[in-house]
Amino acid sequence: MNRKYVVARTYGKALFEEAIQLKSVSEIYQEMIQLREVYRQVPDLGDILSDDRLTVFEKVNIVKDLENSFSDVVGKFIHTVYDYGRMNEMPAIIDEFEHLYYEQFGIVVVDVTTAVALNMDQRHDLEDKLASQFHANKVVIRPKIDPAIMGGMIVESEHRVIDQSVRNELSEIHAALLK
Repeated sequence: MNRKYVVARTYGKALFEEAIQLKSVSEIYQEMIQLREVYRQVPDLGDILSDDRLTVFEKVNIVKDLENSFSDVVGKFIHTVYDYGRMNEMPAIIDEFEHLYYEQFGIVVVDVTTAVALNMDQRHDLEDKLASQFHANKVVIRPKIDPAIMGGMIVESEHRVIDQSVRNELSEIHAALLK
């Protein structure tokens, strides 16, 4: 198993279990999403806090600022991750926490590829249909646009692919005609 995955899983699970004990899973989840946004805004943050670019004093100041931006629980978690030199693995840790959160609440993440963007009504209808199909409490759609599929959609979730694209249907018709 990949070492980075094991680290992310260990830290993400530890924080999730702490959140359950404190009965603050949703609150900590929201903070982890905010922390992910910090990492998106400063893509090198994990590396900067893990390598030799900055002095220890400079790193500690940055980590203290991060800690103070969050609750005590998340602040202490950030401090622990920093102490063990794992700040560059924080995005993967957040992903693992999110995975556990989704699992706990019956949320399924679905990648939906369409040729054009779905409007809000289409998106809500699709979320409801997919929630029923995947036996989930809720579906979170991650939309992707690919004009090459020409129409229809491709739905991917949990290692399942439902390809209802025009491109795929034309390909199947083409294959059938060649037989």
